[in-house]
Amino acid sequence: MENQRNTKQKKFILSILKEADRPISANEIYAKIITDLPKIAKSTIYRNLDALLKQDIIDKYNFNDNETFYLIKPDNDEHRHFIICDDCKKVFDLPSCPLHEIESSIEEEGFIIKEHQIQINGTCKDCAQSLKKQG
Repeated sequence: MENQRNTKQKKFILSILKEADRPISANEIYAKIITDLPKIAKSTIYRNLDALLKQDIIDKYNFNDNETFYLIKPDNDEHRHFIICDDCKKVFDLPSCPLHEIESSIEEEGFIIKEHQIQINGTCKDCAQSLKKQG
């Protein structure tokens, strides 16, 4: 059985993820944690993120040319999907999962769905307005 110690580093990473209002990358976590734990290595962050994934505490997403982002799992077992602005790179929540009905009909056919992700890319309204002003 894997050692699931609750180290100081893991506690810091969890607190950063809990405070985040969107998925964040390991590099963003590193930038936030380095002031409190200046000797922490990025490998320690990745190791702790892997442990949190195995414990099913966080979710992993691949955005922006396959960069990996992490987010605390919601309490209600509901997964999330995102809309990403290509200009400012802000990540917005998609309000609900549009695939539940489709998944149900697929499962009725005997197909076992393991997971799905939806990522929509575009331009947010703030970036669109500044583009209009420039044009």
